[in-house]
Amino acid sequence: MSCTRLQQILGAYLDAELSADEVRQVDSHLRECTECRCEFQSLQRLTNGIASEQAEVPSELWEGVEHRLSATPQGHQDIGMRSHWTQKLRLAAMIAVAVGIIGYFAFVRQGEDTAQASSIDFSVILDTIHLDPDEAFSRFLRQYVGEAIAPTRAAEYAADLVFDVPPMLPGGFERIDVYGLRFGSQPGIAARYRRSDQTLIAIFHPTVHAEDFGTHQDLPCIVGRHHGHAVEVGEWRLVHVTDPVTCHCVLSKLDDDDLAPILETVAPISSGSKNPH
Repeated sequence: MSCTRLQQILGAYLDAELSADEVRQVDSHLRECTECRCEFQSLQRLTNGIASEQAEVPSELWEGVEHRLSATPQGHQDIGMRSHWTQKLRLAAMIAVAVGIIGYFAFVRQGEDTAQASSIDFSVILDTIHLDPDEAFSRFLRQYVGEAIAPTRAAEYAADLVFDVPPMLPGGFERIDVYGLRFGSQPGIAARYRRSDQTLIAIFHPTVHAEDFGTHQDLPCIVGRHHGHAVEVGEWRLVHVTDPVTCHCVLSKLDDDDLAPILETVAPISSGSKNPH
């Protein structure tokens, strides 16, 4: 996919209106093209910022606009024409004021560091993981402003979290890419691994956030030395274990025996601790 074509469909990509094949082409291009990826991330931040705003317009502002637009224009004799244009001007003015206020709040909020995500919606990825793992992962990345980063930057990007994203996981899973995420003002990390045609996804986020699994049932589980919870979707299973600062989530088709050493790697247990999660 060319840069020109990608620019034409970025809006539809953000709105999840593309076909699965087009999404794969866009994802591939964004992984390879730094310039397009930066533009997409800027557009995504702007879109998410505006969409999250619920600014209340002061009642006196609307009253002032109504009062000015309702005033009798000087020099006009055609009352019907005057009423017609007054209504159009009133509508245009209200739209302009609303857009201006939303834009203002979005601009101000860009510099704020206090916004917190109330929950992390894993149904975004769980609902379609059995159909297309890469597309499901891409939807999750779009939901939480995923930014492709160098693996060496992961620890710095989410400095308060405890995790690991090594080049290779036990069982022969090779790291494909790493992303920085934003949960409100809090950072997180996502990493994608592959073994042949099998995908494994690891997601790390702060423990202060609740996790929403939609219609999928979340049940307690024990995998090796890790005590946590798991959600099953067909052959797929999302296992998440939590320590005092980090929730470690691994989405795969692995059974407990194969998953245990992977959890030991990405969710390290401190020496002498039997079950910190």
